[in-house]
Amino acid sequence: MRYSFPRVALAVFLPATFMLGGCAAVESSSKAADDSTTTKQWLLTADPKEHALYVNNVVDGNQTGAIKGIDLGVHAGSIQLGQGRLAFVNESKPSLEILEVDGDGKPKIGRSFNIPNPKGKWERAGWIATDKNARYIAVGSDFDASTVQEVTLVDLENNGAWTVSLPINEVTLATTGKTGVEEMHTFLAGDPLRLVVSSGGMLDAYLVSDITSGNPTPKLHSSTPLGAYPHGPLMSQTGDVIGSTLHTGVETIPLTADGFGESAAASYQAGIGQSYRPRMAPDGKTFIGSQAGRVDKGAAWDKIPAYLMSGSVTEGKTALTPLGQGIATRAAVTSRFATVVLTQDGSDNLIMIDRSSDTGLYDGKKSTVALEPLKAGPVAGQDSKKAEARFIAATQDGESVFVSRGGEGTVTEIDTAESKTKRTITFPTKLASGGYLAVIGSSGDPFDLGGR
Repeated sequence: MRYSFPRVALAVFLPATFMLGGCAAVESSSKAADDSTTTKQWLLTADPKEHALYVNNVVDGNQTGAIKGIDLGVHAGSIQLGQGRLAFVNESKPSLEILEVDGDGKPKIGRSFNIPNPKGKWERAGWIATDKNARYIAVGSDFDASTVQEVTLVDLENNGAWTVSLPINEVTLATTGKTGVEEMHTFLAGDPLRLVVSSGGMLDAYLVSDITSGNPTPKLHSSTPLGAYPHGPLMSQTGDVIGSTLHTGVETIPLTADGFGESAAASYQAGIGQSYRPRMAPDGKTFIGSQAGRVDKGAAWDKIPAYLMSGSVTEGKTALTPLGQGIATRAAVTSRFATVVLTQDGSDNLIMIDRSSDTGLYDGKKSTVALEPLKAGPVAGQDSKKAEARFIAATQDGESVFVSRGGEGTVTEIDTAESKTKRTITFPTKLASGGYLAVIGSSGDPFDLGGR
């Protein structure tokens, strides 16, 4: 179903700003392998509270570089651009940063694009996205309760940048029953390429060519309904299907040349809450995400059931794997398995769920690796929001999983073949709230086109 409206978007066009920056002087205790035919991988660890970013060699754990003055936006996350490049929002400016890691693991900010903030009201980036060719990046604002949001569109090929103001509808929020504004998702999808945003009960599409041509009032290209409370954008690697996890299920919608096709929806099982942080798997069409059971307000954190959800954006199917009771981290995913850390009363465990050859989803065999509990982790009978937390990342081949220890300044590397700790990497800052982790590769094309 497609709707056409006379609405237009107000636009402010600014010249592209890009600044070259180098990494801080940090002595490397080891260099990455010199074999140029080998795919090299680096662990990116960010400590937003301390405005610090570190890069370590995945092979030996040694630090290869660091950059100061970076407040990586954990809500928006980062996007892998391939060839050792990563995009993220530096909330302290704000700006879109393109991190480049060379063959020796030395990081630098290759380009920096200013995000306009003329009234000083920037709060944080909501969601960021790239297109299937990793040419454009869209950064969406997250102005609380505002019916006007902004998207800064960056052209990495021509160093162009444009910022547009887009209308957002007020809706009855599924979480509270009160009138309010949902977060705005951003997508770069379809052919011809469109900027698509969730606008409160709808998906609205604008032609990228209309924005980049300098049109001060880009017209609404097409629109289609979207279910309530999207909080987890999904997009196929080919950029022809988009969607989101919603309050009651998952909805995906194909894009056509003139708008949108028929949507497909799958409801959560009874008693299961929303998956707020899904991510795409390396095949570019399967997604995974941790979930919690729906419980009464004030329920003890260690009594809340946790699950791993897996689904397909092209086949409209989902699966659910119980993890136990407690708090699950955001999930990470590899070509072989999906993984989360489950914190329970008195224990922390890394849980890995294999990808099933029968279903194609991550609902196969489950294995567990015990972790040393956090020193300041959640305690039964106390508010878990005041406790420290973890973040998790994995190599694409699944050989290693990295788990941070919030407040302790360390990251544990797990050898998945041996199901045991391989090493502990120590950082000069505490990694409060778990910090942020990602694994960057020297080759390969992006398969997850949204910030995670």
